[in-house]
Amino acid sequence: MKKLTTLFFTALMLQSCTSKDKHPDILTLEKLIENGEVIFIEKKDSVSLFPFITFLSDSVYLTQTPHHIYSETKNPESNEKTATEVSIKNNFALKNVFNGKTYHSEMLDSKSSVLINEKNDVIINDVMFLAPDYTSKKPADTAFAKKTSDIKVDEKLNELDEFDKSIIHKWTNTGRLGTMHEIFYYQLDGKKFKSASSCYLITENGNYFYNGKLGILKIN
Repeated sequence: MKKLTTLFFTALMLQSCTSKDKHPDILTLEKLIENGEVIFIEKKDSVSLFPFITFLSDSVYLTQTPHHIYSETKNPESNEKTATEVSIKNNFALKNVFNGKTYHSEMLDSKSSVLINEKNDVIINDVMFLAPDYTSKKPADTAFAKKTSDIKVDEKLNELDEFDKSIIHKWTNTGRLGTMHEIFYYQLDGKKFKSASSCYLITENGNYFYNGKLGILKIN
């Protein structure tokens, strides 16, 4: 009984921290995408597997997209299928957000690593692609390299300007303390919109931005 009472008051306290949408007339990011006012440059989905996106500069970025690879094994005597094996491989690609150019794309085993050194050179399969344009390459020297997973999006990019302070609009009881759901109020290139997840500016003089759940987007 005591436990139920505690959970009730915890839920009540969390709900008391919520606010109503301050700008119900402002369209959501998803609605702008549906209307064609915002378009995808790199969509962050691949069936059930998500790509990882790392920005190397305000124009060049690296994607790592996992893929399920299915292969069948057969009995050598009967030539009948005996089992289906599933493995995961990663496609790594170096791309330019502005001109859409892909500098390099390669499918590697899931145990393979892509590294970035202190100069922002990218090392893929023992080949080093040289910053800042990544059109030149040479045999890799990984002495001062670090894993791309150590670099976070918000370490490279600044959050979009907000025209109003974000709010917590609801809590869901998915864990012991619940899950917080926010509404962010952003503006870019004269366009205002709402988003349920953080958005980051890719360049100071453009209309490209990054959403952690959707991918790389552009004001159309």
